[in-house]
Amino acid sequence: MSNKIKQEVEKIDIPKELHKRSEIGILKAKNERQRSRKRKNVKGIVVAAGLLVSIGILSLVNNNFVKNSTTPDSDQNTVAVTESATDSIDTVDIQAKYFVYETAEKLSQGADIILVASPIDDFANREHHSTKFEDGTIQDFYTLTNLNVERIIKQPEGINIGSQMQVIEPVSIITEADKQQTKVAVDGYREMKQGRRYIMFLKNNGMNGYSIINMNNGKFNLDGGDAQDIPTNTNEKAFKERLKKDIQSKFNVK
Repeated sequence: MSNKIKQEVEKIDIPKELHKRSEIGILKAKNERQRSRKRKNVKGIVVAAGLLVSIGILSLVNNNFVKNSTTPDSDQNTVAVTESATDSIDTVDIQAKYFVYETAEKLSQGADIILVASPIDDFANREHHSTKFEDGTIQDFYTLTNLNVERIIKQPEGINIGSQMQVIEPVSIITEADKQQTKVAVDGYREMKQGRRYIMFLKNNGMNGYSIINMNNGKFNLDGGDAQDIPTNTNEKAFKERLKKDIQSKFNVK
């Protein structure tokens, strides 16, 4: 990770007035330590602005609905794990405070939209956004992910999602003036992989954009092609696997 990004993250402070597009402000990040495979973990705090609505985003955007294309075959017996060129980029994790949904029922109630869908583009080719304060400190960041929609389980009344939509993920790639890149993510969130099948839980951010709720436990890889979707921590892994099993049973998805 470059010194510039490190310095920016270390001096992040919550502003008197949050950026009008932001749902959560970032309070000081600190205590960086080496994780695994070049990953960095910055222990900080992200606090909700106003009511905590756990939509897991740092910015607000509009949905785009376009045409359909094919999704991966869910009946395939052998699944190759999808990797991205960005997997090797140094990653800064910023811890967050957000609503935690511990059961399939509560997660379902908290979501405005529930989908089975697949990201269309590799993470490197998605729309990465970030903004900074006047002093150069990182203010917010997010990525827009285009999806092929396979199945709509829940959607708001009067909304026609269609066969594709765009969602917000709380992670982004920040490119510096010298072209060096750093991945910044909220609370260990790992982006969804191109072409892989997920059931995901989304919430309206107030400006007709939809984002993943419950962080990593708001999207679940269904085809086994995303190795990063399963936590390495034993307790976190057990929790996610239990929640995933409940979700698959409740919504009859495989």
